[in-house]
Amino acid sequence: MKTISRMLVALAALWMLGFPATAWSQPNIIFVVCRHYDASKNCYVCSDYFSVRSEDEAQRKCGRRGGDPYYFPSVGRVFSWKVSHCTCEEEQD
Repeated sequence: MKTISRMLVALAALWMLGFPATAWSQPNIIFVVCRHYDASKNCYVCSDYFSVRSEDEAQRKCGRRGGDPYYFPSVGRVFSWKVSHCTCEEEQD
């Protein structure tokens, strides 16, 4: 009986310590919005959001679009940020 209980405790410890490590090892998704200032309209133009796996990739994409990258952990945060920080009426793709 002691052997079975020790084995169950060892398995429970292995599962509790191994499961979070597996979850953290998954690649992170970063949501990005590119924003630049339009001097002729006196407002900020924002792109639609897109997802990347690294900051370098986000900077390359925003560099092609001519804006600065802004990073977000979720889509909900993207939309709440865009309400107050993207002041032009039309959006740039």
